[in-house]
Amino acid sequence: MMTRAYVALGGNVGDRVHMLAEALRAIDESPGVRVLAVSRVYESESWPDLSESPYANAVTLVETSLQADAFLRLLKELESRLGREPGPPNAARVIDLDIVLFGREEWASPALTIPHPRLLEREFVVVPLLEVDPDARLPDGKRITSEGASEGRITGVLGVLPCFEEVTRASVAHWGEHEGEEWVEIAHGGGLMGRVRAPDADLIFKRTVLEQEGIPYAWDPYPPERASNPYGFNPVYRLLVPASLAERARRVLREVQEAIPRGPDEDSDRS
Repeated sequence: MMTRAYVALGGNVGDRVHMLAEALRAIDESPGVRVLAVSRVYESESWPDLSESPYANAVTLVETSLQADAFLRLLKELESRLGREPGPPNAARVIDLDIVLFGREEWASPALTIPHPRLLEREFVVVPLLEVDPDARLPDGKRITSEGASEGRITGVLGVLPCFEEVTRASVAHWGEHEGEEWVEIAHGGGLMGRVRAPDADLIFKRTVLEQEGIPYAWDPYPPERASNPYGFNPVYRLLVPASLAERARRVLREVQEAIPRGPDEDSDRS
């Protein structure tokens, strides 16, 4: 019998993103375990000691034939193999692997508590979890939201884990209350043949503006920075927002665009 489980990955020592990628690769290569999806990598404040180095965090959805306690033992073995040494709780660490949810199961033992007892309090867990599964629920069926997640605040996005681009749920920033609503295009780019080029800077800039304004967005077919087609085909990337926010998004982008100084040779009508 296969069970779907959510695992939180984190670390604040050394090359954090590389270590998360190594941990995810080790999980995926373990007998009886398969990685189905993973969030982007987020940077967060160290908790509870804010003076420590910031963490890199992600959440992965896996499918496993192991029981929860055996799966926990596997994760702890992987931590040791990747260089984690014993230390006090909440100390700086090279890698941390925690079971957040394990199907609809509930566990309460000295070694394992599921759901994770502080899941709903930690922004660095809730946000990537909802990126992987916007409809994530507790075993009792209650839907998980980011309300009340005030510990371990997220301070930035570090990108996509290398070698796991195809299973990264990075297309949508936050569906939130707009899940199920029509999404409309507000910008597009790409569509060129030939040498694979750098990500469309204009689209990435517009995405950043939307993030700063707190406007949810999505990519079709996927974010431009994930382009890696060896045949040199660059698809058309469409930047989408909920229909109810489209007018506001267009106004914000227009105002920002008009505020940027332009040189004499630049096309002032460029969108």
